[in-house]
Amino acid sequence: MKFFERFTPKKEEQKNPLKSEHLREGVRPIIACIGTPEQFRDELNGIEPEEVLLDSSSEENSNRNIDWYGDPEELNKQKIKNAGAYSYVMSSIDDLSKFSKSFKNCTGLIVTGTDKETGKNISFLTHQDPEYFLNFRKFKNKLTDDLRTQLEELKKRCEGGTIDAVIVGGNYFENKTKFQENYIQSIELLSKEVKNVLGFEPVVMTGPKTEMGKGGQDDVFFDNDNRRLYIMRREVGKDATKSYLPSDIEEKRREW
Repeated sequence: MKFFERFTPKKEEQKNPLKSEHLREGVRPIIACIGTPEQFRDELNGIEPEEVLLDSSSEENSNRNIDWYGDPEELNKQKIKNAGAYSYVMSSIDDLSKFSKSFKNCTGLIVTGTDKETGKNISFLTHQDPEYFLNFRKFKNKLTDDLRTQLEELKKRCEGGTIDAVIVGGNYFENKTKFQENYIQSIELLSKEVKNVLGFEPVVMTGPKTEMGKGGQDDVFFDNDNRRLYIMRREVGKDATKSYLPSDIEEKRREW
């Protein structure tokens, strides 16, 4: 498995959001680990990853399923924002760990910060299909409105210098222009909204899946208390373990 290490630069170093300089000293950034289900299973001595990552020993501490395949009515009852079946899902802001499965074409955003009142990490997670929200203006507007509202609420509730954000998921298949453009536009849209509200670019923690039939899907698990992100992918190539900033996406796409 591959961990993505990030650190805060010395004051004299050039600014670089990959080094988490938007975080004040002592605040932990989101650290991600990517691996195959088999690699996770080996690390856990044969225990199925979901048994550990999806601990539901108590209702209060249970991890929360942000289910893109969920019934919209049930999602609304869970206070998970959406625009209907197979559109997008956006969790509420709380101190629960969260997971969402089967990121194929879809991208996701995880944002976390330290609550002013409780001192605990609070977070939200999104899972959205670019094909859906990029091609229909009213759905794109609803997604961006919901996302801005969520970002502004988290910013209001959190201490300054404690908020971090990362992007995951997506496909960029060779000779598949539609997938490629959807991926690029999705990353740019998410980054724009985060930067407009929070003032920094979210790090894209993994490269996209680049070969059809390989990599399959991403299952994403966020450990809220420890700001640790686990990403399971069927095949993990070298490109998948390279994080980057959205502003560098045109340069990065030459490598895919």
